[in-house]
Amino acid sequence: MLNLKSEHKIPAFILFALGSFIAGGVNGFLGTGGGILFVFLLNFLTDNEKKDSFATTLCATIPISIVGLLAYYRAGAIDFDLSLSLSLPCALGGLLGAFLVDRLKVKWLSVAFSILIIYSGINMLVR
Repeated sequence: MLNLKSEHKIPAFILFALGSFIAGGVNGFLGTGGGILFVFLLNFLTDNEKKDSFATTLCATIPISIVGLLAYYRAGAIDFDLSLSLSLPCALGGLLGAFLVDRLKVKWLSVAFSILIIYSGINMLVR
């Protein structure tokens, strides 16, 4: 359940709608990144724990991924053999991550998330 912060001058549903639209656009354009924006949006608009923001983001990115997948499929841009070979390790990693999120302190989750964001940004700029 969302615990909305009351300090925002713009109604939360407008901020959620706008943020979701932008996250969907980023995810569709880049193939990733929408979930990161969702985490920032949820942390900005709610008083929920970061763990809850991560879990909610996973659920919210399902429709983005499906729509993006269909668009990329129509463009013939999907390597199904590679996708299938990555599916099992990705699923196992997701299971491990979901297991660990309840066992780690929120501070360490924030540190790991921050390192991932910084690394990703630097990697995108350098390549």
